[in-house]
Amino acid sequence: MTSFKAEIWRQVWLYKRYSFNYFSDFVLLIMMFMAIFFGGALLGGGVLGTSLNALVIGYILWTLIQNTISQMGMSLTSQMQNGILEQQFLMPISTRRLFFNKSLVNIIVSTVQAILALLIIMMLTDHWIKFSIILVIPFVLALVTTIGLGYLVVSLILHFKRIGSTWVIFQYVYLGVLLTNFEHFSLGIKYLSCLLPIFPMVSWMRLSVNQHGYSLGFYLGASLFNAVLWLAIGLVMFEITNRNVRKNGSLALY
Repeated sequence: MTSFKAEIWRQVWLYKRYSFNYFSDFVLLIMMFMAIFFGGALLGGGVLGTSLNALVIGYILWTLIQNTISQMGMSLTSQMQNGILEQQFLMPISTRRLFFNKSLVNIIVSTVQAILALLIIMMLTDHWIKFSIILVIPFVLALVTTIGLGYLVVSLILHFKRIGSTWVIFQYVYLGVLLTNFEHFSLGIKYLSCLLPIFPMVSWMRLSVNQHGYSLGFYLGASLFNAVLWLAIGLVMFEITNRNVRKNGSLALY
């Protein structure tokens, strides 16, 4: 609990110290959405989905993932450069718990930012989405998946040290894929899409806000499977990488 409180205060002081930079990043996210929105309108609206609801849901969840994992990656790289990471690995708590606390704080901050972005986007587009209470389930499961992805990114950084360019390419390719309505594809593709992180949750939320008929049992099962799968992948990769960097003495950046 002490490390969790320390991480919260660390985030608070970072936002206070670099408030202009964080505000600029937030404005950029809103501008990116508006560019996608008006670009899709100019192209006839059929490129990124048949409804504005689908576009908003996909983009907001991508924002949540991108902010959470990017903050984790940039923070970890910075701590490797200045030697803080070695000190953290000597703390009297497990490294798994340490990075769980970091992921949890990043998720809380990113969730607040995603909600603010959602409200501003709905105001700018004058399109208000009605959310049912059942959407809490896919949203929470999406957060669980994000924790698994956080462990996976930490593992990649600990092993490769620098993955900035790869991550930038991946996140924008993933945005395009995330905005694709796989729930309207053939049954085989729909099943395969459930293996991709957060896709069942996004499809479930899109179908719900658009008031389309769907199988609750299928999407609940697929979302649970997806969350457990990526959390397990992240934890296993982290344990393997953590053991290797300790054994090889390759925790430092250089």
